[in-house]
This record gives sequence, C-alpha cells and structure tokens, in this order.
Amino acid sequence: MFEGPKMWRCAMKPLSLQARLTAQARLIACALCLMCVIGTPVYADDTFVPYTAAKVPKTAVALWEDYDPRNEPLDVEVVQEWIADGVVTRYVIFTVGTFKGAKSRIAAYYCFPTGKTGLPAFVWAHGGGQRADRHRGEYFARQGYASIDINWLGRPLEDEIEINTDWGNVDPTQGPRFYSKALRKGWKRSLQPDEYTIDSVPSPRNSNWFLLSVAARRGITFLEQQPEVNANKIGLSGFSMGGMITALTAIDTRLKAVVPFVGGTGFKYVDFPGGIEGSSIRAHFQSLELYKATVDASSYWPFVRCPVCFISSTNDFHSVFDRIYRSMSLVPHSQWRVSTNLHQNHGPGPEQWAMLNLWFDQYLKGIDQHIPVTPPSTFSVSDGTASFCVTPENQDRLAATEIYFSYDPNSRTRFWERAEARREGQAWSVEIPVHKGLPLYMFALCRYKLGHVQPLERGETTTFTLNSVEQSFLPSEVNLKRLLELADSREPVDDFEHDFVNWSSRDQRTIKTYKFQSPYLDRRGTKKLVVVVDPQGRKLNVRMRTDSGFLSRPDNIGSFSAGKIVEGQGPQEIVLRREDFNGPDGKELEWSKIATFEITVLDTANNQKLELATGSGTKTIQSIMLVE
Repeated sequence: MFEGPKMWRCAMKPLSLQARLTAQARLIACALCLMCVIGTPVYADDTFVPYTAAKVPKTAVALWEDYDPRNEPLDVEVVQEWIADGVVTRYVIFTVGTFKGAKSRIAAYYCFPTGKTGLPAFVWAHGGGQRADRHRGEYFARQGYASIDINWLGRPLEDEIEINTDWGNVDPTQGPRFYSKALRKGWKRSLQPDEYTIDSVPSPRNSNWFLLSVAARRGITFLEQQPEVNANKIGLSGFSMGGMITALTAIDTRLKAVVPFVGGTGFKYVDFPGGIEGSSIRAHFQSLELYKATVDASSYWPFVRCPVCFISSTNDFHSVFDRIYRSMSLVPHSQWRVSTNLHQNHGPGPEQWAMLNLWFDQYLKGIDQHIPVTPPSTFSVSDGTASFCVTPENQDRLAATEIYFSYDPNSRTRFWERAEARREGQAWSVEIPVHKGLPLYMFALCRYKLGHVQPLERGETTTFTLNSVEQSFLPSEVNLKRLLELADSREPVDDFEHDFVNWSSRDQRTIKTYKFQSPYLDRRGTKKLVVVVDPQGRKLNVRMRTDSGFLSRPDNIGSFSAGKIVEGQGPQEIVLRREDFNGPDGKELEWSKIATFEITVLDTANNQKLELATGSGTKTIQSIMLVE
C-alpha cells in the first residue's frame, strides 16, 4: 500500500552569514545563467519549462510525453447555473495552465441531464471566429450526454456576464476582432518565437495549436472530475479549427472516440498536383520540418488508438477532401469512417451531423448502432480505362449508392461528376476514361436508412451517409492544359433534369454549384450565359454571384455579380455577357475562372427569397447554358 513519502530529520550545523550569502549568490548566478541560455524569464510556477534549442522535441509523441493534464488544479468557478427542461447548464471558468508567470483561464458551458450519473461525455471545440454554444450542449444533454464546450477564442457568451476566457500572458486566439485581450493582431501559425510565446527558440509550443490542444486536454480532465460523468466514456469533437484541435488531442489515451468536423487533416504543407499555387501553407513556415513532425496532423494520426469519424464536405477548404483519406490511411486500426455531403464547402448537412450521434452512441454509450463498414471498393487502371467497383454492406438498409469522379486535382473547387453506375448483384461499378497527363479521383457515397427520425441540434434526418475510400490515379507528369480538350459545346451548366443534384444550399434559397469547374463545360470567352426563368406571373429579381476563391492564385479574379428583373408568364431568357457582371476594378469575368456560381431569386412583391431547392420555387430556374 502506498503510504506517501517519509519525512526524515537530521541535525545540521547552521550556516554562517558568509556561507549563506555565498549560497544565495550562487543561486542568483545560476538563475541568470539559465535566463541567458534560454533567452526568456523563468517562472517557477509555469506549467512548462522553456526549451533550449537542443531540447526542442522532434516528434509529436515526444512533445506531449512529459505533460500531465491532471497535474495542476483546475480551480473551477461556477459563474452561473441554469436549470430548464431537465438540463443543467453551467457557465464555468477553469485553469488551462500557467504561462509566462500568469494563469490562463478558459470559459465554457458545462451541460448535463438532471438526476443522472455515469454519463458518457465529450469535449466540444468551436471553430475559428465562433464561440461556445450552450444550445448545443443542452441538445446533447437531452440525448443523454454531459459536455463541456470550451470558449477558446474568448468571444462574449452572455450579455449579463463579463467574466470570460483570459489567456493571460499568452495568446492562441485570432486577434482583437474576436478577443478583447488579444496580444497579437491575428492568428499565429508559425513556430517562431515572439514576446508572447512559451519558448524563445523555434518550437511547436510557439504555435497557437499547442495551447489550444492543452485547453482541450484540460477539458477532458474537467469531465473526469464531474460526479455525473463516467470517466471511462469520454470523447472529443470540434468544428473547423476545433476539428484540428480534435486531431491534435486525439492521442490522449483517455479518449474513447473522436469526431473531427471540417478540420483535422494532415499534409497541409503539400501542394496539389499540377502546380496549383496557394494550395498549401508551406510558405508560412521557416521551420517546415519541425512543423511537419510536431504540429501537422499527419504526425498525430498514426498514434490515435480510439475510433474516428471524420465529417466534412467534398469541397471543404480547411479539411481538403484528398487529405482526409491520406490522413485516415495513417490511423493504425480500421475503426474509422468518412462522411461528406456533395458540392459544399465547410457545411456538412443533417446526414453527416447524424453521424456524430451514431458514433458517440456506439463508442461512448456502448449501444450498437450497426454502423456499416467503410463501403469496400476496388480500383484499377488498364488500357486507358479506370474500373471502379463498390460493394456496400448492410444493403437491407441501403437507400442509394452514388459514384463520383473528377480529373481536377484541386479538390477545394473541383466539380464531382456523377457516373452512370451499373448494378450487378451486390456491386455497383463504372468504367471511366483515363486521359494522358490528367489525374483521376473516384469515390462512392452510400446513403443508409436510420430506421427512425433523428432529431438534430438543427433539423432532423432519416438517413446518414458513408463514403468509400477515395481511389485515385496520378500520372508521373500532370498537365492541366489537357482539361481543355474535354470540353463539349453541348454540355449545359444545368438542365435540372435531375433537380438540384449538382447544387448545394445552406438555406434552400440561395443555390450554389461548382459546375463551372467541370472540364466538360465549354467555357470559351466568346460564350454568353443564358438563364431560363419562369416567373409564373410574378415579378422576380434574379441575382447571380460568382467567386474565384481557392482556385490557383493567378486564377483568383475575385467576386462578380449581376442581376435582372423578369416578370410575366412562361419561360423567359436572361442573356448575359461576361462584361455584364460587375466585379473588382480593372478585371473582367472569365467563365473558366468561376469557382462557385450562386443564384438567388427574390419576389419583388414582398422582397422574400424563393425556396429554389425545395417547395414551389423548384421550377423557377429551368436551365442554364453557355452559348455562342
């Protein structure tokens, strides 16, 4: 039995005054020497001792191996408590650590169902520019979870409560626009030191990501200490930058499941094939190799032992589609899934959000959700043809199987073409031409029935989606000019024969497509845009907007807009030349440099947007073409 340290006493001769002064002088000299070596003040109570250049860890595992997030007291303060509808919500403040001589304290919402014990629980990390959200925690409390939503950015949470996140003498936030006590003008990505970093030499602890992962780990510790929580059933999830925090914290062995949303991919330092400028962040690092080995998520995923569900969108700018699969291939087990929606950036839909519930119910509550395996697929290339085949499991619950492909290496702006698949027994297969100098990317999206209506934090769903592995072919030399050879003058932007499958919408009113990045679309500058609209007796204001964001840097010409009034009965044509679109001074719209194309239609009688993707507005836009 551990009895604790024993206290020993012995007689010692008192030191003379001269000896005491000599000893004090030596201590002062040692402290000054240490300060000279590390170039920064040493604070006795700090969570971390500053590194010298020789001591900086060279791997992600080494970076964290000596840190114990349970070591320091949390000093939790309950600022306010609300109890309503069977849910307890607490506005709490707790200590992240002590850095550069000052405590860092973080605000959070802690939510749990009343009268329950042994609860599964999870930490939530919000995204960039966002804040903690008590409504999310209250929703999950009604689903039987405790959760702590950390307000790492420090934005105000409650009008009547002033006390909030205070990072003290460090600053892992995004600047004064969001955090009133910001010490820098914006986000710090690099590993280089400055007056607000832990280390005075290039170090992974100088990246904002390090402190945010410390905060998440302390959130896990908070949950462990709550009487309502089962400390052996804790997970972690986060959105966007919170997804990256999730990835960097997923190696914490206390976690039983993680769900990163639209963030958490590795390989951000790798450029896309074909010379797409601005497709990586490698230019931001003077210590690139150190970043790759200690901060990039690719250095963490090989050591993640718990189940992972990666939720995203096919055109996400932050968790780039191709990098998701490259990252998941590093996970040392098969308990991972990917779920994305189509033709969307940074906005998973209800079918993807449902996976958060399923994943935590499976691995935190321990209730078998019968989640199918990643749909097995095969891929081969022979004689200029790629063959792709997917054989989803649990086909008694399968609602749809869709196969997509693209030749575009820019996965942030690529248009995913849907292939005409043939079904033979349990398998769906397609054959796609392979073109010289062009890569090819393919995957299957499988839609499954839940068997019930799943209420979500926002909305509800009866289905969820799982992706197959993305299969790809990459030639030894990529020549993107060959994409122009695929253009077909007969290809419409959309004839809406299959409704709005090529579009996405966050509100069912404004619709957006990446179709202008389809190589099959003839985008010569001589073309005019023809939009056929049926006002159905109304006077409508048809607004169009283009954006070039996330194309190769030379092709990013900014945003352009145009609008037309149409009224009356029957289909009517809106014909627009490139110069009819208003954009940045000195620039003219180019069809080939449109990453996204959006349409919004307002009824001028009430200035309300029509629901183009659902309801009565679906027949308003009848076709969109590029014509001579």
